[in-house]
Order: sequence, then C-alpha cells, then structure tokens
Amino acid sequence: MPADGVCYVGEFLGYWFIRKAMWSNKTTVKANAASLKKFYAFMAERELIKPEEFASLKQQIKDKLPDWLGAVERYNDPEVDFEDVWPVG
Repeated sequence: MPADGVCYVGEFLGYWFIRKAMWSNKTTVKANAASLKKFYAFMAERELIKPEEFASLKQQIKDKLPDWLGAVERYNDPEVDFEDVWPVG
C-alpha cells in the first residue's frame, strides 16, 4: 500500500535506488525526491497519510538529500570502493 511507504523513502532514495537503478545519478535522485514529495503531498491532501508523516518526509528529504547525492556520486565513481559509499557501523 503506498501510504505504508512514506517511512521508507529515505531507504529507497539513499540506498536501493542508487544500487539498483543503473541510470542513477544526481539528477535522477533529485527528480525522484521531487516526484515522491509531490506524490505524498497528494496523499496528504487526500488524508491518506497523516500531516505529520508528510512533514517528516519533507524534512527528511531536505536534510538527507546532500547525503544521497554524495552517495550516488561515490557509488558511480569507479575509483571508490563499495565500502566507502555506505560505511558499516
């Protein structure tokens, strides 16, 4: 159910999308962030998610987007080891 995904947007944009979409780059991460924000704005408008869930999503995107952009840049750099993209711990 789409409403259940609001709490997983960070995992999607910051990890899954970068690893699984061969075309992931800074532009596509930004575009996906904007699209998801619009989608969940629609969901909030229709009262399918709580206003505080939408507010949290917007704040997470604002706060974490620079990290996600850095991760996609490192992931796509052949000179960077995979462990340096998402350090364990």
